[in-house]
Amino acid sequence: MTRKKNLVILKHQKFRNFIKGYIFISPTALILTVFVFFPLIYAFVMSFHTWNMSSAPIYTGFQNYVTALKSVDFWNSMLYTSYYILGVLPLSLILGLFFALLLRDSTMRGTSIYRMIYFMPVVTSPIAAAMGFNWIFENQMGIANHLIEKLGGQPVSWLSTPTGILQMLFNHFNVVLPKVLQGPSLAMCVIISLGIWQNIGYATVIYLAGLQSISDTYYEAASLDGATKWKKFWHITLPLLSPSTFFLLIMFTIASFQVFGPIQIMTPAGGPLNTTSVIVFYLYKQAFSYYNMGYAMAVAFLLMGIILAMTIFQFLFLERKVNYE
Repeated sequence: MTRKKNLVILKHQKFRNFIKGYIFISPTALILTVFVFFPLIYAFVMSFHTWNMSSAPIYTGFQNYVTALKSVDFWNSMLYTSYYILGVLPLSLILGLFFALLLRDSTMRGTSIYRMIYFMPVVTSPIAAAMGFNWIFENQMGIANHLIEKLGGQPVSWLSTPTGILQMLFNHFNVVLPKVLQGPSLAMCVIISLGIWQNIGYATVIYLAGLQSISDTYYEAASLDGATKWKKFWHITLPLLSPSTFFLLIMFTIASFQVFGPIQIMTPAGGPLNTTSVIVFYLYKQAFSYYNMGYAMAVAFLLMGIILAMTIFQFLFLERKVNYE
């Protein structure tokens, strides 16, 4: 009888703990359901409809997805997004690693202050940063053009020149490149520089953490073997920083696909000849300028699929090269 009574008490306690657990997670579950899961499911359903928010939605099947994949504007926005990613991603990683190597010596005076300075762009509002860069590169009153004029040069139309920077170089040889190879416009280059400026601090902090986790014994053993500083960096530092690089690569790739704020502030019309109209800006214009809500939702899910495919690709083909010691 005592054993049966203990089993009953134990089951009763497990049931109470089970109920308590669900009670504790219910606020978070409710918030996620209302503000994440329901909107996500609703948007997915509406992506199969034509809807302008003023009339009843009309079911059209996969028409929105087919229209997007056949749209020249959609693929142009993907091209401009690719320019942004290819401009921001490598330089953010390289410069972040460079500054981390400079700041890893904790005995250097003022190291903590320098670390704070490098991290400040990360916590700066993207909108405020975009307004600052817009002021610097403004065509007529900007600081950049003011400095160029002081040095005897001609002012540059930073935010209103649609020609790609690579095409500008080949214009001297009267060569016209295909659109894909013309490169980002000057306006996009300014936005890329803003993205790099905001990413460097985050990359620096992550790389600093990775550098501090590398044992000095590796470097001591390499010194005994006569390894140079370059060989130590190439064969010890870089391989052991591969987890940090892999993490930053995924995070920066996802964030770069979703860039919007700087585009809206610095080039609210999508830049000269829409050369800064990245995929999220294109989605925004379709939804809130043309009220093609169903089409915009289809574009959003295509973007989600692209980001998911890129992330899976990185995990399948790049993670195998990561050295977790």
